[in-house]
Amino acid sequence: MLNSRVRRVAAMLPRDADAIAQAAEGFARWCHLQGVCPPLPDSRQHAFTTRGMQVTWELHTEFVTLTWTSGLADWDNWPPEIGLELLEGLGILTCVRVDIIDSDTIPDRIVSGFRTSSLCLSSVDGSQCEISTDLLPDSDGYVRFELAGRSLLPIRRAVVVRRLLEIETYRTMVLIGLPLAREVAAELTALEAELGGVVDRLGKEGGSTDFEPALHALHVISTKLDRMVERTGFRFAACRAYGDLLQRRISSLGEVPRPGAFSLGGYLGDRIDPALSTCRAVEMRQAALTTKIDRGIKLLNARSNLDLLRQDSRILQTIANTSGRQLQLQRTVEGLSAIAISYYLLGILGYAITGVNELIHLPKALLTLLALPMVVGTAWLVSRGMRQNRLNGDESKV
Repeated sequence: MLNSRVRRVAAMLPRDADAIAQAAEGFARWCHLQGVCPPLPDSRQHAFTTRGMQVTWELHTEFVTLTWTSGLADWDNWPPEIGLELLEGLGILTCVRVDIIDSDTIPDRIVSGFRTSSLCLSSVDGSQCEISTDLLPDSDGYVRFELAGRSLLPIRRAVVVRRLLEIETYRTMVLIGLPLAREVAAELTALEAELGGVVDRLGKEGGSTDFEPALHALHVISTKLDRMVERTGFRFAACRAYGDLLQRRISSLGEVPRPGAFSLGGYLGDRIDPALSTCRAVEMRQAALTTKIDRGIKLLNARSNLDLLRQDSRILQTIANTSGRQLQLQRTVEGLSAIAISYYLLGILGYAITGVNELIHLPKALLTLLALPMVVGTAWLVSRGMRQNRLNGDESKV
């Protein structure tokens, strides 16, 4: 494996539910067409040899990779008949190559070919080998790593090569979340300003007609935020996961930087950490905005409940006033009824007094005057009894 060149091309899978299955089926069809032994069912990795190159096809959760090994004299970055055409319909995520040289250190002539401002040069794996890169793509889009691994056992050399390929792939997967975070940050600023305006209006005195527009505005903001979280939730979670994987891959190298150069972990940390922090900051703003929307809804509910209580109080006061007036009217009617009954009773009693007057020889007016209190009292008691019976009947119905 010394004096060899390992290349990898990674392509992003679409966000379809059956994207992985379609990629696997497409690769199996390609194998049949090329006369290559196809992979086993449900297999996510398959190695084969073609045109003197060892090729490995590997299917991941979000991307698919094609890795092949050739000699240092091979400068064909896009060789035919190895399956690269399968990746043409997908978005190319990253291209990386690792040149493995028969040396214990990276020669100065190779180091000078990297850009000094981003040169990463360090010994790894207990100082048994060296790696170098500037993480810049060449004219074909390949990021180049140099590995001086003469002292490494073949199996360990293969592990280091795989770690370098994974580091570049995971670095790219972390960074693809940064443009989305910047885009969402601008949308969040607009939503925060919109929510602030709604809350300010709710804080001012207003009638019940203000509640419906405010509720509609909160619903619109909440819907926009939910769509935003739906769009970013998976991507930000994936960025964190890839960031953890990247950190573990770098730590496994055990780097010791050469004086005057960056270590791979140090250089990437200065760029990956801010990207991850930006994604985390956007997630925190989304969570804070959700909390503010909830508080706005609670404030709206409190204002609405207070308005309803005021309306209920006014209705109850109106009912109480109406009941009082009805009671007064009823008492007036009852008084008039007692007078009317007394009038008719005295009229009837007058006929009886005429006969009595002939026996006791008292004036009719005097006898009528003496009967008046008894007649009025009787009429009042009868009216009062009828009213009491009616009230008792209403209470029994309740």
